[in-house]
Amino acid sequence: MTREERIHLWSALSDVFVDTEVDYGYIARQVAGFDPATVQAAFFEDVAPACYSNMLAPIPPIWTGFDSAWLSEIIEQAQTARRSSTMRRLRDRLFIAYLRRALKAEWAKLEQELDFEP
Repeated sequence: MTREERIHLWSALSDVFVDTEVDYGYIARQVAGFDPATVQAAFFEDVAPACYSNMLAPIPPIWTGFDSAWLSEIIEQAQTARRSSTMRRLRDRLFIAYLRRALKAEWAKLEQELDFEP
């Protein structure tokens, strides 16, 4: 997968975390053609750790969409840190496990819209 494709995937999935009504059908159409395991991994391991805090803010700063340049920079920095630090990998694994539980309903809504048939 090219860097541009990864950024497209990340940007589409980040729409789950904005402070407006989420259009899961639209997001599903944006990620059509990507491997199901890739989409799920990108959602929980890349996008959710970068964007989850927006959902927790009393007045979320991101309403209409995350800047794709900012998003890709944050995700790529996290990936680099994960590769270079055992402690960071452990911390991130724990956080991702938490996110899988915390975002179970959001993932279920998105998964329902996804058409992953061959």
